[in-house]
Amino acid sequence: MQNSKFDEMVSDNKIPIRLACIKPNGMPTVVSLWYIQLDGRIYCATQGNAKIVSYLENNPKCAFEIAGDKPPYKGTRGEGITQIIQEKGNEILELLMNKYLGQKESTLTKFLKKNSKNEVAIEITPQKIFNYDYTRRMKDI
Repeated sequence: MQNSKFDEMVSDNKIPIRLACIKPNGMPTVVSLWYIQLDGRIYCATQGNAKIVSYLENNPKCAFEIAGDKPPYKGTRGEGITQIIQEKGNEILELLMNKYLGQKESTLTKFLKKNSKNEVAIEITPQKIFNYDYTRRMKDI
């Protein structure tokens, strides 16, 4: 789904995506992950044995929100279909580390690289997107 407003709202943010999915018991859950937007899709990376991976393999439907916590509130939320891509895990992890941590070698960077052999990519193909920006109505906050 190409949407220039979506691309603009999410491409440079260094905040996490809140990814919602359904657990096997039918209850929803929300997980915050680093993300990167590429060619109209959203990518995250996580360990292959993370619960979110099994939840999404069981039911690939998801909802998401990318938004800050401080006023004025603005962001993007939507619905999508996920796919777990094992062979893209390291590539996406590298992109995420560059986005969120920069080129600096840190304790977190070393930890992530040490454990990267089990990394998988979560690809989200948005089906519906809603952008919101309450800057004007919150201008005096």
